Amino acid sequence: MSALPIIEAPTPRTSGWKTGTATLLRCAVVLSIAVAVRLHHERHTGSVAEISAPINIADVKLMRPAAEKIGPSSGGLQPIYNGRDELLGYATTTLPVAAKVVGYRGPSNVLLILDEQSSVMAAKLISSDDTPEHVTAIDRDTDFFKQFEGWTQGQPETFGPVDATTGATLTSLAIAEGLAVRLGSEKPSLRFPDELQTADLQLVFDNPEKLQLRAIDIVEADVLSEVGTVIGKLVRTGPLVDSIAGYQGPSELVASLSTDGTVLKIALRRTYDNQPYTDYLNDEPYFWKVFHQKTIGELQQLDLQEERIEGVSGATMTSLAVAETIVAAARSYAARKTQAGDQIRRSYVRWTSHDVGTTLVLCGGVLIGLTRLRGRRWVRILWNIILIAYFGLVTGNLISLAVVAGWAAQGIGWRLAPGLALVILLSLLLPPITRRNLYCSHLCPHGAAQQLLRNRWKTNWKISPAMSRRLKWLPGIILVVATVATLLGRTWNLAAWEPFNAYVWYVAGASSLTLAVASLLVSAAVPMAYCRYMCATGRLLDFLRRSAASARFSLADGITVAVAAAAWATWLRS
Repeated sequence: MSALPIIEAPTPRTSGWKTGTATLLRCAVVLSIAVAVRLHHERHTGSVAEISAPINIADVKLMRPAAEKIGPSSGGLQPIYNGRDELLGYATTTLPVAAKVVGYRGPSNVLLILDEQSSVMAAKLISSDDTPEHVTAIDRDTDFFKQFEGWTQGQPETFGPVDATTGATLTSLAIAEGLAVRLGSEKPSLRFPDELQTADLQLVFDNPEKLQLRAIDIVEADVLSEVGTVIGKLVRTGPLVDSIAGYQGPSELVASLSTDGTVLKIALRRTYDNQPYTDYLNDEPYFWKVFHQKTIGELQQLDLQEERIEGVSGATMTSLAVAETIVAAARSYAARKTQAGDQIRRSYVRWTSHDVGTTLVLCGGVLIGLTRLRGRRWVRILWNIILIAYFGLVTGNLISLAVVAGWAAQGIGWRLAPGLALVILLSLLLPPITRRNLYCSHLCPHGAAQQLLRNRWKTNWKISPAMSRRLKWLPGIILVVATVATLLGRTWNLAAWEPFNAYVWYVAGASSLTLAVASLLVSAAVPMAYCRYMCATGRLLDFLRRSAASARFSLADGITVAVAAAAWATWLRS
């Protein structure tokens, strides 16, 4: 696997604490760059919670040809009308709600067309931060989005199993999870679409001008003090209950809750009843006292007859409907909290047979790399074949600039791709811990292929020592350029810069395939040519490796520190 002889020369003895400290500092600088990448990405996109591209009527017409215009958003849904102003359904997107669902490289945005019952009629991918090859594979899979038809907002029981697109498994599963996140939230109330606002605080809090709101979802928000401490919650009933009618229609309430869940005060927020009736209700403090200082559990079990709730004089029907709304909303609120807890418990890591196989390959690579097995020729040859045939061509869980940069900027997709996450974690940890770059020497399928091809092509082609020294700068240059591009928010296809995507050959781009074939042909004449002169990912792992030379400050250290300093200085100034 490695181009070096199997029998290793004794490592010059250097002060252990110096090499350990220097290696730790290098890891810290690289980690600081990764953090800066994430912060820069969030600043470039605004905030992940605010990513929201406008819905294009042209995209809607591809799924609903009769569509002519889109109305304003109401509860996250935009009505679709034909030329006669007849309602055809509602349009919504998975972003920004599903912005934290990361695929191979980043989140995807899907346009959904819902019917009047909030069931999916059609879905279409309109943008994605994943690699173009994976996105193209999904676009070609005409059956992929059909399986989401019938999924209904607020009804997770309608969500069925998902068949991932071959060659784009991680991207397609992330899209499916994004839909589940978007549709798993409460169905918005079209009668009461207005989200909680700072003005609502004055209905149930004293001195509301000193308070702030931090939205949680369409139902509730945290109430913050002047110094940012959470002092309670603000809850509205519209999305919970909007069908209990009074004299002319339903009413929406707003309630303040203490930090322990006790209801402090309830007030009428909006109603379809006549204004005089609502004024009578707001001016009657004794009506509301029955519901104050009770927990949600107590309110949902409240018997209105036993409590002798009577209508407010002049607004009897309105006040009785409000009382029923309070009890019904308490039951709905308690139910959604239970469902949220169940959903958290149901959240799991998607662990497949290929993730199991990836784990076994990792264990095998570490075992061979750290024992005398690496010195046995038949073991090396057999292991190289396994790496190429299974780890590369079957699982495709290779480290690459695209996935490292994407996960640094967008978040780690460990739940959808635990095998790949484990590969990256161990590959980054083993060089500073074991003094060996085990991924490059005993795990990388492309390195294994070069190992099998070394010296197969007998030529007089020799690289001079001077040229070799110059070429060894290339991986570092590629790594720095990729890092700076990611910091600047450039959406370059880094997968095309390396041959690793070629192992998923049925979706790989021409650039990756060409680079893979060319690098293997060159490696048949120049041993391990790609690993030595082009691999930026390998250069990163070698930079983190602890060695006898780790205690010496190098030019690579200076460049890394300069990139980190520039990244943080730019972020602090902007």
